[in-house]
Amino acid sequence: MTRATGISLCLLLLATATGCPQYRDPRVPNPIVPVAEPDLGGEYLLYTPSTYDPSRAWPLIVVCHGTKPWDYPLRQIRDWVKLAEEKGFVVAAPELIGTKAGWPAPAADAQIKKQQHDEETILATVRHLQGSHNISRDRIFLTGWSAGNYAVLHTGLRHPDVFRALAVLQGNFDAVYVSRLADQIDPFQPVYVLYGAIDVLTGKQGKNCVQWLRENRAAVTPEEVGGSHRGHPTKAYHFFNRVIRKVPWLRIRAFAADPRDPMTVQFKTHASFEPQVYRWTFGDQETSPVATPMHGYMTPGEYTVTLTAETEAGRKVRRAISLTVPQKPRL
Repeated sequence: MTRATGISLCLLLLATATGCPQYRDPRVPNPIVPVAEPDLGGEYLLYTPSTYDPSRAWPLIVVCHGTKPWDYPLRQIRDWVKLAEEKGFVVAAPELIGTKAGWPAPAADAQIKKQQHDEETILATVRHLQGSHNISRDRIFLTGWSAGNYAVLHTGLRHPDVFRALAVLQGNFDAVYVSRLADQIDPFQPVYVLYGAIDVLTGKQGKNCVQWLRENRAAVTPEEVGGSHRGHPTKAYHFFNRVIRKVPWLRIRAFAADPRDPMTVQFKTHASFEPQVYRWTFGDQETSPVATPMHGYMTPGEYTVTLTAETEAGRKVRRAISLTVPQKPRL
């Protein structure tokens, strides 16, 4: 029986209320729990710290496994559970299909299709945890090791509104699998890329990943390390923690205020701080000082909308988005 089959059998037993043996790790008090999210039926492993208190919001780190049989969700999450228990965050490891590496390399269309499948699985995992746990909306992170990098870049770069920062740990990289993401990169989303100086498997690919991200305006932080091809959860955690402390999170949402009037746009924000001052510029020489403005455009076209928000300490945080008017109605 394969490991994936074993997880599926456990989930079936849970569904029939007959119970399921959970994975134990002697370094932590709580079990690693196999879970099936109901939207897509995707499977993931979950560790919740023993100090978890649902009255406060908790960080979530989603970890992406590498190529089977050398790596898989259980192995990945076991790299993280001790850190999760000590530092206080929820960690989840979804079952992915787009993490094949080696030779021959997968054809671009086939690999991207698998990455799209993994994207849906990862997002469904996040939604499920947001429903079952008190997850901090501005402290959700995505990381992966080795071939798990395919899922990290494809899903993470496409959803900066979900993932505050990304961490690639000695990851596989091929520009052909991410070329369609170039115009979707948010220059305000921090991306950490760790690669090995003597890692014959992915060292050069890590450098190529850094170069591609820089060429496409990503906020990339590279780090070269020695040693073999292995994960570095502590380094990824410290990067995420620095992002929380030093890089304010400010997201802008724009949508048609009324489906019958797509020229009028409603703007809303979500931030990791409480803005004291707002200054919007809508790209048509109009401005607004309110938190959630509604703005009517006179002429269809492309506009750059900029928000400058001021923190309580007086620090100014700027974010910009490209906006197409008229707006398509939300589905």
